[in-house]
Amino acid sequence: MDRKTAVKFTPVYELDVREYLSSEFTRLTNECYLDHAGATLYSKTQINKVVNDLNSALYGNPHSAGSASSSSVHDIIERTRFRILKHFHTSTKEYDVIFTSGATASLKTVAETFNFKNNGDKKSGYFVYAQDNHTSVLAQCNFSGFKCPLSWIEAVENGILNKTIFGEYANNTRWYTFLDAASFAATNDLDLSIYKPDFVCLSFYKMFGYPTGIGALLVKNSSARVLEKVYYGGGTVEISLSSNNFHVKRQVLHERFEDGTIPFLAIVSLQYGFDELSKISQKVISQHVFSLAQYLYSMLASLRHSNRKAAVVLYADTQYNDCDNMIQGGIVSFNLMRSDGSYIGYMQVLHMAALYNIHLRTGCFCNPGACQRHLRLSNEEVLKNYDAGYICGGKSDLIDGKPTGAIRVSFGYMSTVEDVQKLLAMIDECFLEKNLTYTRILKDTEKTRDIVTASELSSPRAGALPRLLQLFVYPVKSCAAFEVLDSWTITPRGLQYDREWMIVTASGASYTQKHQSALCLIKPCIKEKENALELHYPGMPLIRVPLRYSFVNDACLDKPMCHSRVCGHGVNGTDCGSEVAEWLSLALRRPGLRLLRKLRETNVSYRHLDTENERIESGSSLTLSFSSQSQYLLINRESLKWLADRIPHDSDCNVETLQQRFRGNFIISCERPFQECEPNQICVVGINEFKVKGPCTRCQMICVDQTTSRKTVEPLRTLAKEFKGKISFGVYLDAGKSQTNVDAVVQIGDPIYFS
Repeated sequence: MDRKTAVKFTPVYELDVREYLSSEFTRLTNECYLDHAGATLYSKTQINKVVNDLNSALYGNPHSAGSASSSSVHDIIERTRFRILKHFHTSTKEYDVIFTSGATASLKTVAETFNFKNNGDKKSGYFVYAQDNHTSVLAQCNFSGFKCPLSWIEAVENGILNKTIFGEYANNTRWYTFLDAASFAATNDLDLSIYKPDFVCLSFYKMFGYPTGIGALLVKNSSARVLEKVYYGGGTVEISLSSNNFHVKRQVLHERFEDGTIPFLAIVSLQYGFDELSKISQKVISQHVFSLAQYLYSMLASLRHSNRKAAVVLYADTQYNDCDNMIQGGIVSFNLMRSDGSYIGYMQVLHMAALYNIHLRTGCFCNPGACQRHLRLSNEEVLKNYDAGYICGGKSDLIDGKPTGAIRVSFGYMSTVEDVQKLLAMIDECFLEKNLTYTRILKDTEKTRDIVTASELSSPRAGALPRLLQLFVYPVKSCAAFEVLDSWTITPRGLQYDREWMIVTASGASYTQKHQSALCLIKPCIKEKENALELHYPGMPLIRVPLRYSFVNDACLDKPMCHSRVCGHGVNGTDCGSEVAEWLSLALRRPGLRLLRKLRETNVSYRHLDTENERIESGSSLTLSFSSQSQYLLINRESLKWLADRIPHDSDCNVETLQQRFRGNFIISCERPFQECEPNQICVVGINEFKVKGPCTRCQMICVDQTTSRKTVEPLRTLAKEFKGKISFGVYLDAGKSQTNVDAVVQIGDPIYFS
């Protein structure tokens, strides 16, 4: 970091405001939340008031006219409409409030009901949007944070687009404007007494965090006539006949558009969100988030590698100067670069940020227009990226060395300068190259690997034959390994008992080390003679689960069937009972955990993820356990040694602990590092043939020390640096043609052949 150009941050909030926010958001201790454009956070007081209200009041369906519970809800709903309009400096004289499920539903409502015909003219009207607003109509760009001048609203309504559309034959077409204020309204003061769009959409969780699933469409009363609704649900008509096509619409606009029972309990909760938001002036909030963004922008722009090359590419439409507050919001988007000018993939940054408890957003943020413009991608390049595997929300962050998206930081009213400093510290520690020799060492390393690989591929392999050194089974998904000391049975779905059990939450979701690193401290032990799977955990008595059930008295028949998901595909299992469930909940300090066992007769259609292009391809139908991507994972001991030599010595990452972190089934000895990564289709272990499916792409789970459950930045940081963001280690294998015999066996010392 270039300290000479570093800027000083001057707080906007007074000390009492900062102290209040600190007390309201204690759950952010040790967390750095920087995705407020995605969803901001609710305060402690806000939620407590909601809970107290719901616990003490009786609220009935507002359509149940006459009851006290219905009347009180109806009154609150109408007061909330007034509250919303007051917040935006307007009233029912100019606007009506239609409750929707969110900003997208509001957009959809107008899109589906807007009459584009002009005074009965058969010719349709025009839909005009900016490239940055594609798929939305943003008041504030969610990619760069640029705030469109609200003066455009009046200019458009006064016909500024007429000449653009009609040329010299400009006419007096009536233009309507739609303002998407979902993100804008959270940190800006939208004054509808000055700027008067025809339609405004809101999303309340983006304003104050809770509740979700509730938004609003504000419609200017004078513009309501262009919305011609077709479908009518409960509560939107005055009368209808079931036997004839006859109905009379309600006269009040929001009553015509709010089909069925609106989410009245969510609407009750809105008042407490507005209470919290009103404690700080919107103009002060706007200045606060801008100051944080300005500080971050300036600091990122100053970041340099040791060779003085810039470490950051910023995507902005302003310079974040003091005078830019009116047109620049609290958003900063960027990508990181190495000292040689190559890009660092945003997924690599996301993985590292997760280790520091930093919450970011990456990709194109559902704004393909702004993304394409800032990344300077042509339409042809965008389509080429799609053909190469990039999809919205996917993980292909670099294609041909160019980014497909960006890293976004967005601030909310409770954000702090410490959040910025924590992010900068992570970037400094993980991505800034501190000495001039590193790049040369990296290039020499890659050059050596390329030369060795090329020479070996062009000549017969010499030296010692690779052999199976160690064999590991992971009976319970995401828990510790069970080491096989001699030989082990191969079944049609993998090593016997490998990932045959899985811990799930009360909702049925898979529970892994991504959620709770302490899972690695649960040590399974397979006792074949005792017909038991033993589970051990520090400070807990061991517990046993049967390996096999009697066909005469099959206890499994009494177990409930459960459904969960692993890496996107559905899996079925049987519950292993309340005793082990209570043991797990107590050990991991989370109530409601259950242990599932994979159904033996269940097959799943296996879809393999091509790690080169991230495109899911249809593969052969395989019988899988609860494993995530493939049936087996092979690790080369020499590759582990190579990596251990490159990790800083103070990181506590040696060959043994690295091996545990990478969680391989087959640990083999090869003559050189990465011999397993050479182009192969078949791997033979002893007499058993396996299909080589490709490299294993790694995530932040390898940063969990499997002996202590402590999270570290290594080895992910070194892997990413050495391979320029391609974070893979180990090779996936699947069953080959020879594995038709369930009694097939692999044994320690078996020779390994690649072809």
